[in-house]
Amino acid sequence: MLSDRDLIGPAQSASIVELVQSALSLELIQPSKTLWLGSAWISDIAILNNRAFQFSSIEPDWPAEMISLSTVLLAIAKRGTKIIIITRDNEDNIHFIQKMKKSEMYNTNITIVLRDEFHEKGLLSEDYEIFGTMNFTYKGITTNDERITYRTDSSKLAERQVTAWNKYGDEINALSK
Repeated sequence: MLSDRDLIGPAQSASIVELVQSALSLELIQPSKTLWLGSAWISDIAILNNRAFQFSSIEPDWPAEMISLSTVLLAIAKRGTKIIIITRDNEDNIHFIQKMKKSEMYNTNITIVLRDEFHEKGLLSEDYEIFGTMNFTYKGITTNDERITYRTDSSKLAERQVTAWNKYGDEINALSK
């Protein structure tokens, strides 16, 4: 069984986009208990192609257009997943942060941790991890010279979950009150 796969952009940017799309699609179908999204820079990128209503059986109210990252994350949160977003508090991230904070899921199933020194990047669930140099921005997933790893090794994923909770748990618990 494949436990790690490396992808390098821009040569494999299409594969990187497809991997992120597949991971988020999986979350819509089979939601994780907890989903960590870390990105020093994050924007509300168009992430799922619903132009031909490919996701109408999952989200019938979505329009026939590209669906934004915030819309997908909110749909996942509505399915019961606890989404923890860790990013920097900077001007580049404001639009995405404000959009997430305005949702009814904020402080219920969505927590945002802002750290000026934060620089990790990735998506972590109980079943997979996508990590590397890629920020969740348009250039990050499509054009920059990024390297990411897709991991499914359950012992490594469990270790990463424990590490994340040890590093951010107190702050997450304080924000969720």
